[in-house]
Amino acid sequence: MKTATEILTDATRSTLFGRFYEKIVSKWLEEVYGYKLARHPNGTVHKPRIYWSNILWDKFHFASVENFKPKPNELLKRSHCTPDGFFIRDGKSYVWEAKNWPLYPENGPEQQIWKYLSNNPWILATSANLSSSEKEISGFLFSFWNIPSITRARIEEQVNQIIGMGKFEIILTCDIIDDCIKEQYVWYRQIIEQEKENVGKFFIQLLGVE
Repeated sequence: MKTATEILTDATRSTLFGRFYEKIVSKWLEEVYGYKLARHPNGTVHKPRIYWSNILWDKFHFASVENFKPKPNELLKRSHCTPDGFFIRDGKSYVWEAKNWPLYPENGPEQQIWKYLSNNPWILATSANLSSSEKEISGFLFSFWNIPSITRARIEEQVNQIIGMGKFEIILTCDIIDDCIKEQYVWYRQIIEQEKENVGKFFIQLLGVE
């Protein structure tokens, strides 16, 4: 049985996977970790907004982590960011952001992650806007394709030095896919079969043989 890393071996597969992997990650977090993803009444994901103007920039000492270099003045020009989801577990709220870059490392995944967090430092927020209501943030989940365990631990430790211990966790998507392949969850198979059908219809249309 192939692993997730062996399956995503080229750019086409990686790009295709990027169109639906969030469905798998969020469902896994719900079914396996017990999180509950905020959704609109029609079932679509209810994404939170984090306004840069609400962040208490003076509260943080960025110099404590060499690779983390946010620029508040530049960020304020963009107003806000919209992370991928807002989870609830045990009465606490968590902001979730998902990135899937299995084949496009920029000077290695660690530098890639720090560059992204510097340009989008949602980890500094203490509240998020959901349906025009401010919700307190208890922690942050960041799903990334794959990084060595020692690198993962180092990034988590350094981020938590800035925002508070235990508030930031990296979830590896490749581990989630490997678990889904092994366990063959019903919901996982349903997602895959639906996406397979969608892609199949698309190629049939491209061939002009509907």
